[in-house]
This record gives sequence, structure tokens and C-alpha cells, in this order.
Amino acid sequence: MKIKNLLLAAGLLACGTATAGPYSDKLSDCLVGKSTMDDHVILVRWMFVAISRHPAVASMATISDANVDNANKQMAELFTRLLTVTCRDQAKLALKNEGEFAMQQAFQKLGQQAGSEIFINQDVAKGMSGITKYFDKKKLQELTSP
Repeated sequence: MKIKNLLLAAGLLACGTATAGPYSDKLSDCLVGKSTMDDHVILVRWMFVAISRHPAVASMATISDANVDNANKQMAELFTRLLTVTCRDQAKLALKNEGEFAMQQAFQKLGQQAGSEIFINQDVAKGMSGITKYFDKKKLQELTSP
């Protein structure tokens, strides 16, 4: 497997809709079960840095090149450790039996887990609840009216 393709698979954390196989399921279980909260913070920071480069949101967050590089470095170290140490056996079997797709599926589940932990934070929940003051309550209530 080419390193470039492996990195691409890792980059597709939030993509894909296909069903995982038994080997990617085992890899997913290992990644989610054996990664720490600190690992999840590294992953979420990396995703945030990457997303911040999109033109739709680039003007909302200024992240220095040094911070981008640091996030990439930390994620590369995490990625390498999880696949070559923590979940080595599961990663080898998943790659052998299901290929690069297994990496996509496994890291997608890890990304979902890490992301969900962000949304349960009280400050994040409070920030997101700010949307409710802009709801058109009358129109929304009409949805439940006969």
C-alpha cells in the first residue's frame, strides 16, 4: 500500500457511506477503544485546522502555518502509533483482507467518536444552542399542526 493512499484514507475521516467489513470493524473497535481523550483532542484539532482552510470558513479562523504544521505532525505521530503499535495486528489484517477501504472506515469511526466528544462539552453545546433565538417558532409549530 502506498503511503500517499494511506494518508488519503486517513484524510477521509468524515466521508464514506459503504458498509465496513469484519476486519475494519475490528480495527475500528481497537482505534476507538484504545485511543485516549488526548488522542481525540489531537484528532479534532487536526480536523479543525484542515477545515479552517476551506474558503467558506477561512475568514473566520486565522491559524498560523506553524500551528498547521504542528497539528499535522501530531496527527501523523498519532496515526503512526495507532496503526503500528496500538492496533498493529488489527491494521495488518484489515489491510490484507479489506485494503485501503478498511482504513477509511476505521478512521471514520474514530473521527466520529472524537467529534461527538467535542459536542458534549458544555461550552460547545451552549454556543450551538444560540441558533434557537433565530428560529421562526411559528413556522416550526405549523409542522405539527393539521
